[in-house]
Amino acid sequence: MRFWPAILCALIALSLGGCGANAPTDKAMAEAFGAKRQTFETLRTELCRLRYDLTINRDPSWTQPQIPAADEKRFLGLLDELGARSVKYVRGCQLWIEMWSSGVGREASHKKYRYGPPMFRILEVKEPPPKDLNTYLDSRVAIASFEKNIEGDWWIELDHWR
Repeated sequence: MRFWPAILCALIALSLGGCGANAPTDKAMAEAFGAKRQTFETLRTELCRLRYDLTINRDPSWTQPQIPAADEKRFLGLLDELGARSVKYVRGCQLWIEMWSSGVGREASHKKYRYGPPMFRILEVKEPPPKDLNTYLDSRVAIASFEKNIEGDWWIELDHWR
């Protein structure tokens, strides 16, 4: 019985250790975009019909504002097909599809697909860099956003706080 607390702590440590998966590479994200292009376009088309901002999260499942259950189920299905964690839509047909995150609050990093015009808040990278955006993780800057164009108004975006 004395070993149960130690075993429980070890199991918790092992399970939390699995939460820090590596960010997908830009190449992997570009290839996934090409392979699932139709699903990305379906999600974009359906969201751009909305007349209000919307955020949908897969795990834990929540939507803000609440929408009809059938619509939420359809959007969650599209996110599942993409392997995405969440999507944030802003009127004017701009959306962010989060694929990976690590950390919380001021120690967070997020990698996502973005649809919309170039963002002028990008601090360091205006042209697609020759290297993977992941090389900026844990280096160079305390707070930054980087983007790399995939095609048209589709981008890979990395938000990094340290």
